[in-house]
Amino acid sequence: MWLAVCIGGLLLYFLWELLRSSGGDVSKPGRFFYTKKWMLRLLLLLNGYRKSDSGQKSSRKERGYGISIRDPLVLEVCQPLEDHTMAIDSTYFNGFAEDGTSLALRIARKHNREGEVWVMLDVPGIGYLQHPLHPDTGVYNMPDGAYRSGGCEFKVIEPMRSWRVVYNGLLRQGLHNDPQAEKTGRLVTVKLALRWECSGDPFNFDIDIDKSLLAEAVAKETWTRKFWQKLRGNHQTHYEQCGELMGTLEVEGYEARHLVLKSFRDHTFGVRNWEMFERYAIHFIWIEEVGVMAMVACLWMPGYITHLQAGYLMYSNGVTYPVTSVTLDLDTLTRDHTPPDRYSFTFCAAGEHYHVYSVATVTPEVYHYRSRGSRILERMCTYRVNGKTARGLAEFHYRNPSGPAIADREPVTLPLLREPVDLGVSKGQITLQFTDPVCQSSGVVGGKGAQLALLTQIQSQVGATVPKGFCLTLDAFELQLVEYPEIVESLEHIVESIRQEKLDVLQTLCSEAVELLASCKVCQPIETKLISQLQATFGDKYQHVRLAIRSSAAGEDGGESSSAGQMETFLGVVSHDNVLEAVRKCWSSAYTYQAVEYRRQHGQPVRTSVGVVVQEMVRSEVAGVIFTNDPRTGNSGRMVLDASFGLGEAVVSGKTTPDSFILQRYHDNSVEILERHLGNKTVEIAMAVILDDGGVTEKQRAPAKECCLHDNQVVTLATLAIKIEDYFGSPRDIEWAMAGENIYLLQARPVTTSDQETDDDIIHEFDSPVMTPHDRVTIGNIGEMMPGCVTPLTGSVFGRAVDYATSVVGADFGGGNVSRFASKSTICNSGRLFINLTHVAQNYQKSLLYQKEALELNLVGAVLADHTQDMIDSSCQHRASFLTKLYNVARFFIVNNRKVKVADGWQERLKTYQVGRDCERSADLYDAICRQLPDYYQVWETSVHKSSKSGSYGGVVMGIIAGGKNDWSTENCSDLALLLSQCHNVYSADVPLALKDIAKCIVEKQLSEEFMNKTDKDSVAWMGSPQCPALLSEKYRSFLCRHGHRCVREAEFVEKSWRAEPEKLIRVIKALIRSEAFTDSQSPVPSLDSCMAQLQSSVSWLGRFLLRHWLVQKARDAVGNRELGKSIAVEAADRFKQAYWRLADMLFLEGRLPERELMFYLTHREIGELIQTRSARLVTKAVRRRRLQPVQSELEFPRISVGRPVPIERKSLEQRQATFTLKGMPVSRGCVQGTARVIRSLTEADQIQKGDILIVSYTDVGWTPYFPLIAGLVTELGGLVSHGAVVAREYGLPCVVNVPNATIHLLTGDMVRLDGTKGTVDRLES
Repeated sequence: MWLAVCIGGLLLYFLWELLRSSGGDVSKPGRFFYTKKWMLRLLLLLNGYRKSDSGQKSSRKERGYGISIRDPLVLEVCQPLEDHTMAIDSTYFNGFAEDGTSLALRIARKHNREGEVWVMLDVPGIGYLQHPLHPDTGVYNMPDGAYRSGGCEFKVIEPMRSWRVVYNGLLRQGLHNDPQAEKTGRLVTVKLALRWECSGDPFNFDIDIDKSLLAEAVAKETWTRKFWQKLRGNHQTHYEQCGELMGTLEVEGYEARHLVLKSFRDHTFGVRNWEMFERYAIHFIWIEEVGVMAMVACLWMPGYITHLQAGYLMYSNGVTYPVTSVTLDLDTLTRDHTPPDRYSFTFCAAGEHYHVYSVATVTPEVYHYRSRGSRILERMCTYRVNGKTARGLAEFHYRNPSGPAIADREPVTLPLLREPVDLGVSKGQITLQFTDPVCQSSGVVGGKGAQLALLTQIQSQVGATVPKGFCLTLDAFELQLVEYPEIVESLEHIVESIRQEKLDVLQTLCSEAVELLASCKVCQPIETKLISQLQATFGDKYQHVRLAIRSSAAGEDGGESSSAGQMETFLGVVSHDNVLEAVRKCWSSAYTYQAVEYRRQHGQPVRTSVGVVVQEMVRSEVAGVIFTNDPRTGNSGRMVLDASFGLGEAVVSGKTTPDSFILQRYHDNSVEILERHLGNKTVEIAMAVILDDGGVTEKQRAPAKECCLHDNQVVTLATLAIKIEDYFGSPRDIEWAMAGENIYLLQARPVTTSDQETDDDIIHEFDSPVMTPHDRVTIGNIGEMMPGCVTPLTGSVFGRAVDYATSVVGADFGGGNVSRFASKSTICNSGRLFINLTHVAQNYQKSLLYQKEALELNLVGAVLADHTQDMIDSSCQHRASFLTKLYNVARFFIVNNRKVKVADGWQERLKTYQVGRDCERSADLYDAICRQLPDYYQVWETSVHKSSKSGSYGGVVMGIIAGGKNDWSTENCSDLALLLSQCHNVYSADVPLALKDIAKCIVEKQLSEEFMNKTDKDSVAWMGSPQCPALLSEKYRSFLCRHGHRCVREAEFVEKSWRAEPEKLIRVIKALIRSEAFTDSQSPVPSLDSCMAQLQSSVSWLGRFLLRHWLVQKARDAVGNRELGKSIAVEAADRFKQAYWRLADMLFLEGRLPERELMFYLTHREIGELIQTRSARLVTKAVRRRRLQPVQSELEFPRISVGRPVPIERKSLEQRQATFTLKGMPVSRGCVQGTARVIRSLTEADQIQKGDILIVSYTDVGWTPYFPLIAGLVTELGGLVSHGAVVAREYGLPCVVNVPNATIHLLTGDMVRLDGTKGTVDRLES
């Protein structure tokens, strides 16, 4: 018994010691601290393992330490606010540049349409700028489901990849931290338009925080029931992501600036009580030289976790590690009211210690809550980190219970106006009064009618009147069509003419439909109900009430396209007969040519229903429009008001020059008139004097010498407009009228031009971050496979697939990292694709097979002496050990063999493979493409795996030829080209042979004259007709079967393959016949013994033995496999290309796009959005992108860029020397002299003459058919195994690649000597 008592006592003592801490404000380790810590670590690991990805999407409830939401589509949206007074949904961006520019922006959503906004900028040469609210941050009447308030807006473009960050309004110059002091800084207009692109994957603090640090923090606390309830209770999910902000800054009084800022962003949602924090310190650090980004935080939350350390570090290659220790003493650092300007600390991540020395540059302060109980210092800093220059921010929080609280009365938050969702029994109703809740639905009465009904709901609250009225519903229009089938038939003719692209008859068909709609009597049920509603709304004397009859179409006056001015309005209508006539004309106006074309060009349904607004007119003395945002610039701090005498029709129709007022709108919604522009107002539109006639009259007036509104009336209208905007939650274009002292509201549509992107924004919208100033970025290799600009669809699918493939193969080869969201290996700039050589080297370097020189020769055809290994190592984690590298070699060959088998399996699979075979609707086909896109990624990944063997064996052969030296000479390259001059199964080399065979067959059959005289289209038809000889037809079909999936720029989705557009082949065949190039025989290929005897390099006997008996054959086989793998990948990609063209056809036939080709100017994700929402904004954007692509195509870039690619000007040579020599990389031996033919586009290929030496920027398989015509080849891009080099060796054509600016220095007609052994191109005297 005594033993049991003793054991029980010991257990109780142990439990007491386990639970208690040392006490005090900041808990310290207790006696059993380590026991508690390791218990927690184990629990966190088990919790994370239990909730790790299991193929199911996580719900919003699955959040907490060790578990979190993982689906980006769930995370990257405005979150539903939790049922808690402190619920929050916050998004934050910061940024800093080498020149000292820094910024911080934040928008937080809270309950009751309240929120918080931060806007802080520090710009060299301009100074510090901050939001006029600051140091307070509270905003009111925020919109629902959007991060927008106070002139600031954040919009997600693609989850976890890109956002648009905009500020447009007033900012105050100078620092204003005292909330009680008068704000004296000048207010200036600022427009900040940025695009944020990720450079790494998100770091989610729920699941990615270092488990040891978290366990340590929790283990220090006293474990009680209350403590665990707090820990498991209200939770905030917080994740951060590194990236880059790019765009423009315009500040009033200064020149516009282009900004490139390294950036951190975060998203926090859940429950956050700022006053729960006693203090915290968060450091955001960017080390400029090496591109490392780090976030280090220390937090003190009394009664919760009193000493939490956290953070992460991201290397330039996107690999992220959690911070594992921090030496910063938060209590000492923040003990005073303001932290010191200079201090230091150390943190550890990925086994590296980083000593940080921080220096403050400017320290703005902001407060949260009306109590100002939370004080934030958002300090812009410079750092020294391990001796390297760094920039960033340090954010400090202080609990601030003494305030002082905001003394002003709290602004009123208004209920947000929304269209009704549950419409009840709306179906079939013919008329609805403005006061009917169902009338607030644009799906029932059209856009204009719904806006008027919503305005009617708030007219008493805003102190204005909406003239009474009602709407004829969209169902009424459809009922009219049921009564008149001939109208239906006429409308179907319009739709069908568009589907069949018979636009020449569209105007005639529209005129016929308009005539029918206007002339057919309104059917009896509608007429009866209309007259009844007129009487109910306007009384027994309704026959004498002057009415405005306006069309209200479905989709009109929406947030993306207004359709303003497209349909008819009839004013001053009296008597029900005239009302019926006006109704018919309103219906018919929806099918005028201009209205139909507007909808067609914006991808909206051409066959649309039309409602009609019937509203009492106001005999206004003055009327006009007011925009709550400047419609030209989108400036939220500027309002524009136009006004004239009489009815507003004079203003909106442009028949007179109105008075125009520009008003400044301040953060407290007070307004001030900035500018007055007196209009001549020479036309006044008023209601007709004679009542029985109705209508309106136009009166000519003498040019006015004074404004039609007094200043106080302008201010009153502006204040009213702001209140209306608050109700709707977005900028408004408001039509108004004044009669005496009364203000009438006639319309309040959304402003659709508030955030217009500039042409420069469009040109650079897909630019990728480049993390260090020494990254080497090249158009080589990728510029051969995908030269020139890519369409957005190709960039979003092919570009990412190749980036993923390169990263995966790098990970398989050298244990590198594969980012889920950031493009690292293949990047984009100005619509062009590039390879980041530095990142690829970082991915590949952890293998014994890795050779920087071999990698560079394969990708760019040259060794970059200034791209050192130390430079590559400096911006990523330490180099691997010998054993790790050896293990990676073994693992690579195992993985490579498996994936090569997958690639080979695609050859059989492609015989039956189709994408979305049976889909008949665009939505179904798009879903099918989405489901099968992993196949697209896989086929490129396995293709790159096949190519990697070619590079590996080529590197080994080159190493033997060079005697192990890293300095590879021209002779070494020439010898390697010689050894690779006979490769087996070079798939693409068969293309010119097969085409020569077809040309020869045509001549032998004595059909050349007939064939040459046919058009290309007729020739295609003839080749497949019974009139074509069977042998020739079979050769042609065999070619298309084997090579029909190829073409120039074959990875570009908008480029149709030879099979889809065989006219391209016909032109080549005609060129071969014309030049008689089909008679040439292929040059003899030297034997291996002959090649060994011709080697210029000194190779040891062992090296010669290995080359002769093993390595050369392996390298040749690898080259053939590389070409075959690429052909397989291109054929699989062609199946997706066919599917996308079918999708484009469906989108056109469904009326979602006015032209099929426009689909390729949307990203894959945007196509899905277009199908789901029918967004007119996306159609407009596609049109702009297509218009600007020629501008992008004109941009030229250097072969190798250091840091971010910058376009160069191609300068013409005013005076050339008579003779000169260009040097490049020899890839196919031989020497030839002839006439230079400089070709910059395949569209010029018809100019190639037999025996020309072809001078081009690049070659891909699309150029191969012309190889029988030429005597030699020179390219500006390329390497040993580039397409042109491989095929040139197969044909015995002398070839030199990687000759900088060859197409500039040489001109067509120059006499040149090409030496494919020495790698030279000599211009000879004529």
